[in-house]
Amino acid sequence: MNILLTTDFSDGSLNACGYALRLFGNEHTTYTLAHSYLDTVPGYATMVDISGVRYATSVEDMAHFTERLQKLNGDAPITLKPQVIHGSLVPVLNALCDEEPVDLIVLGTQGATGNTFFGSSAAAVAKASKVPVLIVPEQARFRKPRRMLLADDHERVEPFALRPLVQLAERYGAQITIAHVLRNAAEVPLARVVADHEEVFAKVDHAFISLEGDDVALVLSLAADREDMDLVAVLHRHMGFLETLFHGSVAKRLAMHTGIPLLVLQH
Repeated sequence: MNILLTTDFSDGSLNACGYALRLFGNEHTTYTLAHSYLDTVPGYATMVDISGVRYATSVEDMAHFTERLQKLNGDAPITLKPQVIHGSLVPVLNALCDEEPVDLIVLGTQGATGNTFFGSSAAAVAKASKVPVLIVPEQARFRKPRRMLLADDHERVEPFALRPLVQLAERYGAQITIAHVLRNAAEVPLARVVADHEEVFAKVDHAFISLEGDDVALVLSLAADREDMDLVAVLHRHMGFLETLFHGSVAKRLAMHTGIPLLVLQH
């Protein structure tokens, strides 16, 4: 398994990287640790000098961050490939995914300069990524996942899209709860969609719940908190849902304060 970790050298990104190491382990797993940087260049004459200084500083910071991550992981060996790359985060990550197969991107919700709930970087990566993305809140603390919530959007699902969630359930013996938010009190889940989920999750423990409420993001957030979920999963096509999480109201921010990681699956 190839996992792409991201870092801006903050405590939040250290927590996200450490969470991923504990979640996926070291056996048969390779981690690429990527940092992207940009130059603030006042003029062409100083471009080369500033670029060189920024790169050298980033390389030094990467070495220090790697030491912290190794220490956080204890004595367990890590196959870790650090990368310091000039460019904006999203294009850099997409380029790395094009260079070699990447199964998952992991990043934290709050960087050193983050000022939105899930962080502008997390939002941008989740929207643009071609591979699944695991977003780990800064306050999240690792525990073996036993209960995971999957948001159902009333549409047919493809088995390959949900495979990362199935693999986690199989690895930890976790239960997957498929949450269907009713559009109105008389609505019932579509039989064909339920059948899709039954087929995909046939070999893992799973259950269905129906929830009511106009604000899908808030309803799911409160349910995840109430049911003591260890992870929430959504499909990438849930762009409206993602938008409300990334740029939501105070109520949504409070609802997600518990620090439950969000897995954005491709479809």
